[in-house]
Amino acid sequence: THAKPLSRLGVRTKGPIKVYAVGEYGSTFLLQMSYGVGAAKMSAALGDALKPRCSDKQLIADFEECLTKGLPNGAPKGTKLVFDTSGGSVGISVNGKSVGSVSGKPLAKAFSDIYCDSNAVCKMNSVADVGEDGAVGGGDKLITPTRLGMVGALVGYGIGKVVC
Repeated sequence: THAKPLSRLGVRTKGPIKVYAVGEYGSTFLLQMSYGVGAAKMSAALGDALKPRCSDKQLIADFEECLTKGLPNGAPKGTKLVFDTSGGSVGISVNGKSVGSVSGKPLAKAFSDIYCDSNAVCKMNSVADVGEDGAVGGGDKLITPTRLGMVGALVGYGIGKVVC
């Protein structure tokens, strides 16, 4: 489990497809795949999200290389990716196994900004906004247990207790 409690939840979509759920635990981000994606595609997608947030192209290339190597079988549905942005680096774990780290404060801040800045790739909802029926995001019911049943699989990370 993570030292910090779950603070926010989101769902990354591409068109009508829910690609992954994301949970924010302080400076750590847990992504759980709800749709299978190849290693190169996942690495490139996160790299593309980093580019407008980090001017150091080498750090981004190193991040993409580390993530690609850490996903020898791609990122099938259910894969858990953890990105720890504390300490001026981005530590990467896949399904509980550390696969590497890329040092660089600009990269760590940029990764966090993917989910935290005004142009975040998905809407992140405060855990405090979770209703009794399990819906997140207030009246619009952005995330519901029915729409995001796979969040229950994140019980080990505390999300399941909050949403389901």
